[in-house]
Amino acid sequence: MMDKYTQIRHINNLLFLFYQVFVVGTLCAFRAVSSIMIGLILVTSIIQNKNLQGVWLNRQLKHPFVITCGLFFLLQLIPLAYTNNFFEGWKHVQVKSALLFIPLCFYSCACINKVNFHSLMIVYIYTLAALLIWSLGVGCNKYFFHHATTSVFFYHELVSNLGHHAVQFSIFVFAGLIYLLHLNHIKRYLKNKTVHFSLIAWLIIGIVLLSSKLVIIFTLGYLIYHLYTSLQKKTIARSVVAIALIAGIICSSAILLTQNPISRRFNDVLHGNIAVVQQPSFNTRDYFNGVQFRLLQWRFVKEILTEHKAWLFGVTPAAAQPLLNQKYMATHMYTGGRPGGSDRGYLDYNTHNQFLESLLQTGIVGLLCFIAICVQLVIMAMTRQFDYTNRLLRALLLLLFAYTFSDAVFETQYGLILFLFMPLLFYTGQAGKYPAKPEE
Repeated sequence: MMDKYTQIRHINNLLFLFYQVFVVGTLCAFRAVSSIMIGLILVTSIIQNKNLQGVWLNRQLKHPFVITCGLFFLLQLIPLAYTNNFFEGWKHVQVKSALLFIPLCFYSCACINKVNFHSLMIVYIYTLAALLIWSLGVGCNKYFFHHATTSVFFYHELVSNLGHHAVQFSIFVFAGLIYLLHLNHIKRYLKNKTVHFSLIAWLIIGIVLLSSKLVIIFTLGYLIYHLYTSLQKKTIARSVVAIALIAGIICSSAILLTQNPISRRFNDVLHGNIAVVQQPSFNTRDYFNGVQFRLLQWRFVKEILTEHKAWLFGVTPAAAQPLLNQKYMATHMYTGGRPGGSDRGYLDYNTHNQFLESLLQTGIVGLLCFIAICVQLVIMAMTRQFDYTNRLLRALLLLLFAYTFSDAVFETQYGLILFLFMPLLFYTGQAGKYPAKPEE
């Protein structure tokens, strides 16, 4: 019979293996694997806590972040008692169960520290790099052998073979990039300098090809910030910074000032009359760019909540999308081609804003709960000592908060993983020290 120390070590290794499988499964879009691993991580964490502290439930489960996430999940459960569409309501409960399980995984047992966080990020980064190579390979196959257009190398089409959302995947890539830059800042490298800087360049290229305006802007900002801090710490020569800035300006100009899928996405935002969203109705041929469509949602949400007198508790998660669809049809927005076809136009488009989505589904109460979750994440980022490691979490949170204004992150499994799992991973990964550098 193994002693208690050996048992704890074996369970810890098993728990770390589950985290690795979860990360790879998430990046590869194996949704079933991700869901199963979360369950296994939670059960194993509870067992490990029993071995370490003698009790099943960790005292950290009373943490305000766990409570606020639990309250938001409760708001998804309560409407099941009176909704007219129980099946649709239950689908929301299933997706948003991550609000309950992901925080429980981290707070049931303190498994992640700097050592295994570093090991986990190595797996994370190599998986990202491999998936980008795979996606480009699929794109080349479509382009050269199936006569597809160059669009297969950009945005949603680039990662369509993986089943990922381009913006969400680019945020995953951004997380890997800032960690590589952090390692460079502290003079640590994956394998060696050549491999390390090749991975940095490859992830930057990946972000550009994924064409998310938001993530590209944040990446440029973070790269400039990284060069500035490196210059301040004198860990990089002024000539290197100058060359990097000149190269960045040339590449950015070449991308933005020429006709290509990336520049077209930026130009699309600059054109279009914002005042059009105030029109009482539209023509089915009318096109709405990203800004116009999101501003239109503010109007629709206000109208729906006023018409149904549902400002306090919302219209329920099950009823939110059907009511939005009614607005699209009532204002004669494009709703697809022939009835029953695969093209549904704007139908089934949510508010593309988590604050609005929370307000529409669960009212002011739900909106306050979501804001409380955001506040707790900010507190996490502010409570630790302000060192370079903690800036990773702050950079990631800034991007995620900006993303909540352009997408309803709690409506998809991977949106929830981005918003909950990644910040908690970066937060808990600050504990302890890095493993010793290998001898030269």
